[in-house]
Formats: sequence, structure tokens, C-alpha cells
Amino acid sequence: MNQITKLTVILFSLFIVLSCKDNTKEICNITDDVNYTNHIASLVETHCFTCHAPDVYKKKASRNKIFDYASLKKMAESGQLIGSITHAPGFIAMPYRKGVKIDSCAIEVMKKWVVTGMKE
Repeated sequence: MNQITKLTVILFSLFIVLSCKDNTKEICNITDDVNYTNHIASLVETHCFTCHAPDVYKKKASRNKIFDYASLKKMAESGQLIGSITHAPGFIAMPYRKGVKIDSCAIEVMKKWVVTGMKE
């Protein structure tokens, strides 16, 4: 094999390997009837209570109370909830760890809750 043939085989092999990379997106099965009690409260508890639980939010979360329906709804209505969890420009990214987001399905469920009227 000459040099050009070897190089061609190597580049072609590399192309094949890289093109086989798994680019599948996570599939989220989200109900049409998202509500706080059955869907959102548990997500907030799982992803946010390290800093926003009733017994720690005054010390860790700059007094941002989001552990009950009324408080979280207020944050959602202002755009702060979705802006923070999606790390949108102009919002403090949550969770407050550089480059870390909650999982994409949890974000999609929270977005759905907001756009469908934030049902309790």
C-alpha cells in the first residue's frame, strides 16, 4: 500500500467511527396535564431542596422561597424559574454550580407546567 492509500483508509475509518456517535436526544414522556402536586413538587424537592428547602432557604438561597405552590408560581410568572433552570442570559443559573443543569426532562416538565397555566 502506498502512503496515499494508507492515509485514505485511516481517514475513512476515522470518518466512519465519528459518524456512528450516538446523537440521540433524551425522550421525555410528558403528560398534557402537568400540575404542581403530582409533577412539579417532587422535581423541586429533588433538584432544588439542597438550597431551597424550608429549613435552609434563608441561609443558602438568598431568601428565595420556592418550596410551596404559591411561591414557585410567583417565580414562574416572573420568568425567573425557567430563566434560571435553563441558564438563560440575565438570570442566575440554577442549580448554582458552574455548568450544571437539572436534567432536560425535568426542565421540559417545568416549562410545560408554566405554559399550561401552572395548575396546582
